[in-house]
Amino acid sequence: MGVSDPPQPQRQKVVLIGGDGGFSGVPRHLRQVVRACNTVAELVVVSDRDRGGYAFLSEGAARHVQIAGLRTRLSPLWWLRGARRLKAILMREDPALVWAHSRMGVLLLRWLILTGQLGRQGNEPLVAITFHGLPFGPGHHAILAAIARRVERLSLRRGPLQHLIFLSEAAQAHYREAVGASLCARHICHVLPNCSDLDQVMTEAAWSPPMPVSRLGRPVRHIVMTGRVARQKNLMRALRILVELPGNYRLSVCGAGTDSADFRKKARRILGECGLGRVDFLGEVADVRPILAGADCYLLTSLYEGMPVGALEAFEAGLPLALCNIPGTVDLLAQHPLCVGLSDRGDDTPQEDALRIVALTEHFCAKRAAAQAEISDAWRSRFSFAARAPEMRRLLVQDLLPTKAAQAWNSAPQTAAHRH
Repeated sequence: MGVSDPPQPQRQKVVLIGGDGGFSGVPRHLRQVVRACNTVAELVVVSDRDRGGYAFLSEGAARHVQIAGLRTRLSPLWWLRGARRLKAILMREDPALVWAHSRMGVLLLRWLILTGQLGRQGNEPLVAITFHGLPFGPGHHAILAAIARRVERLSLRRGPLQHLIFLSEAAQAHYREAVGASLCARHICHVLPNCSDLDQVMTEAAWSPPMPVSRLGRPVRHIVMTGRVARQKNLMRALRILVELPGNYRLSVCGAGTDSADFRKKARRILGECGLGRVDFLGEVADVRPILAGADCYLLTSLYEGMPVGALEAFEAGLPLALCNIPGTVDLLAQHPLCVGLSDRGDDTPQEDALRIVALTEHFCAKRAAAQAEISDAWRSRFSFAARAPEMRRLLVQDLLPTKAAQAWNSAPQTAAHRH
């Protein structure tokens, strides 16, 4: 009888909770987690109905479960239905770890924890939460932020030990300050910054920008934005800046709702009929690479972000960045070699913002090849998938997944040490 290979250890099951099925930062981040960790754990991704954002799961690296209820909506009935469906999936899958990413996914997970419905009694899974943007702080509605802080404190006080994962040191510090250091001390905190991996983006028909011809005889400059129509993205500020930019500057906006008649109507009020012709309303796109390749600068005007994947992808593409000054862009402003922060006074200073963007863009275009090489080198060393994948695997295997000596669900969480 031949000697057989030793049995391989069974991979532990991890349920990753996503959200809306469209193209956004959460599915792109989950694509990276799946790509980095599918060989060390059995991964199940739960999301709302797929609208292209989770198409990468068709490659088979992780199982995909779709349910209605993970898309963010201000409806208590929607929340209760989503929680019931999520509970059924967790009971069926019986994972070792539940790792929530989307805002609605985190909210529903909090609810299941507080109501004792997370899993079979005595065999509940461990819990990890990645904050892709804190639910409170600058830019949020005051009332909603206050409710979010209360929910967080309640969950940290009454819930089991939780792994709290932040995209930056700044986000972790803000969270500790907002909910209280003593509550955070009962849990385990980690910092795992975002990254980008445009080489893994699925390709759709290439988009070609308008020919670089200006009636004024100056080269056309293309400013690009990637963000859905939502209060958070503050796209109206970008349109007001465009009014102040020279006539040879164009703006391309892609994201859910940016090709809608309603958004065009709002843009017309700011730009006028003639100014509307300087904007390309592109809607959702599966592959941003052709758009970034035709751009001269990337613009972000959000009221709040975690660590914006769209800006990281522009970083990877070798573009200069004009970013709002918010906690989520601190690392990018510090690490990008050709980056400028917008005015802290927001909508009151579109002229100042326009001057900064023009200076940045013209400087970049004057030495494009050298500037792109410098930008790409900076991205590769800190924000590339190759730089982050080992950290993702290490976090999952060494910190998040239970071991034979792992703490039981009801063991005292106060003894947990913080990890940074």
